[in-house]
Amino acid sequence: MARPSETLICDTSFVSHESRRLQAPARYRQWESAVVRRVEGARLAISVVTIAEVRSGQLRDGWGRSRIARSERALARFLRLTIDDPHLHEWARLRNAARTRGIAISDNDLWIAATASVRDAVLVTCDRDHLHLARDLPVEVVYLQPPV
Repeated sequence: MARPSETLICDTSFVSHESRRLQAPARYRQWESAVVRRVEGARLAISVVTIAEVRSGQLRDGWGRSRIARSERALARFLRLTIDDPHLHEWARLRNAARTRGIAISDNDLWIAATASVRDAVLVTCDRDHLHLARDLPVEVVYLQPPV
């Protein structure tokens, strides 16, 4: 098996849609095939913030044990990335850049963007909020339109 060509940092919206895409690929036909191949050939990573967001949703929505177990198995497919001191500085820089430019973006989205930035990795998202911040990121932001 070939080694992944790159590491992609996946935000929570993408993680959710990627799981759905694997179950119902026809719903995601609008995703460019070249981008899908890129994702499929990459090492996919997530911030611990994504794990926290998913688990918060599990609790909020009252998921049962089997659904939580499926969700945790899906999360286990991703490389988990922690946050350390360089991430703290980058989060602060991005937050100030967003405020200065009048961009409304959640703190969690900023943590995920900071993770991609610090690790010099492409950020993959289905959330338009990251597009507004893209010019402040030193990395590529790949946006995939979710199905309607």
